[in-house]
Amino acid sequence: MKIIAIDYQVLTKSELEEEDALLVEAAIEAMSKAYAPYSNFTVGSAVLLANGEVVIGNNQENAAYPSGLCAERVALFSAKSKSPEPIKAIAIVANNAKGESADAFACGNCRQVMLEYASQDVQNTLIKVIMRNHQGQFYVLDDVKSLMPFNFNSTTLGS
Repeated sequence: MKIIAIDYQVLTKSELEEEDALLVEAAIEAMSKAYAPYSNFTVGSAVLLANGEVVIGNNQENAAYPSGLCAERVALFSAKSKSPEPIKAIAIVANNAKGESADAFACGNCRQVMLEYASQDVQNTLIKVIMRNHQGQFYVLDDVKSLMPFNFNSTTLGS
């Protein structure tokens, strides 16, 4: 049996690198504008592009639940629609219905989109992932591939 280990750090906000802390602040600002009238679970995300540009997103709910979209994909799709620049990092934060920090661990769909964008980068730049937990700490992973070691990608399709 093989064991898969995930390398990550758990840091307080003050321990984050300055660039990461600024990205988290952008995600918190984005979260304040989330549209979540049904769950009251607000999520904000901020994507840092290689050129230094930050693109934000937040969750957008809909009464027809499958029609909504996660904050991560809103930010990622917006970033890629604006610029061909590689993605350097993504920060994700969430609050529960009481307005308290909640675990902001990207769902499988969002992880798959992050992996897709990571595989598009010909320079093979790693996408750092920063996710806030319910205690206000941050899980920092240097590479999105750590979130899904067995993933579906273009090689799966035979390309």
